[in-house]
Amino acid sequence: MQRKTDAIVTGFAKSRELAELSLGPLLRLRQEDVLRNVVCVSWNTPEIDAYAGWVSDLAGVTLARVPQPDTRGTGNQRGIVYQTESLRAALSLLPKDGEVTVKSRPDYVFDATFLRRKIAAFDSWSTIPTRAIFGTIMPKPALQNRIWIPWADCNQPFYYEDAAFIGARGDLRRLVTPLTAQDIATLADETCGSFVHAVRYAKLFLDDYPLFRRYLKEYRYFASDLDYRRKLVPHIVNDGFFWHMLIAQAWILHSHFHVDAGEPGELRFYSNNANRDADWSNPAALNLANPYNYLQQWRAGTCAGQAFPGVNRPYGRLLDDAWQRAFFTVELCDFPRATLVRILENVAGCRDGRLKKIEDDFYRGLANFHAIHGPRTPVAKAG
Repeated sequence: MQRKTDAIVTGFAKSRELAELSLGPLLRLRQEDVLRNVVCVSWNTPEIDAYAGWVSDLAGVTLARVPQPDTRGTGNQRGIVYQTESLRAALSLLPKDGEVTVKSRPDYVFDATFLRRKIAAFDSWSTIPTRAIFGTIMPKPALQNRIWIPWADCNQPFYYEDAAFIGARGDLRRLVTPLTAQDIATLADETCGSFVHAVRYAKLFLDDYPLFRRYLKEYRYFASDLDYRRKLVPHIVNDGFFWHMLIAQAWILHSHFHVDAGEPGELRFYSNNANRDADWSNPAALNLANPYNYLQQWRAGTCAGQAFPGVNRPYGRLLDDAWQRAFFTVELCDFPRATLVRILENVAGCRDGRLKKIEDDFYRGLANFHAIHGPRTPVAKAG
């Protein structure tokens, strides 16, 4: 039996053509009764009037315009507040009996067949596996069902795609991130833009996996600067505490998320960063955001069934479940099972402080490394 499924689309598009391209597959599935509602949420400001006019002309769309949050700061600082509050508003507008929610944005395009397949198979891919793994009982799940995401990063914990995701409505409500002053302050650093992704997902797991608390506090050391990461990853990839983080993340991905970017062309994201000087009225000329433009190359570089090749890359994009699933289902040729079991035991019990010394050593060394090799990008100016 198909679940009651609704779609929410947050934000706005820079052209009518892109808005129609993005909403078209959703409206097609609504006509087929795969989706019940397609709800678009945008701000009630004059700058959005053109987009609102385009959307309101489309039959089958429910448009809701809500007050824009009063926030100041850099683009990333304002952006995380806008994303959080638009998600909160969109989820609140859905029928109370909704079971599954598709979240998208008007510059993200689903292939209708791909999305139909994901919705139909929700009960299959969303099932959370048993907590018992190799004799260790892992913490209770933080979600009721797994959430679909297009991609995740294996060597930068919780750097997961958040432009689109699918999950149980109650689980997605937990992605309305409670932000702190420190979270906002972190985003003053232009090299910490990926923190917008990481903080949304990480906060679900901090109580049961406290080894990630300091990761969020010291996020600047994991800056998303390509030249820096080419030096950083070889420096930390053989550190014991770093591998505790990576195995914890692999388990969280395996047990709480379903990663699938589909085949080339099935998912398209036309981000602002990839199209700074673009003609938005011509979607055919727009650039796809990374990794959607190089799916096959990213998959090949992961070398699923091995631990290290994917992690050794400056960015460890995962486009399916294979890398993380292999840790818990097969014997890896480059990561002894006995080592994996010891790390899992430590991760499961880390609330007792057993990792404190190696954690302190890791961040002490990381601070020194960052002081020498860290990017010299200036702090962004508030807008």
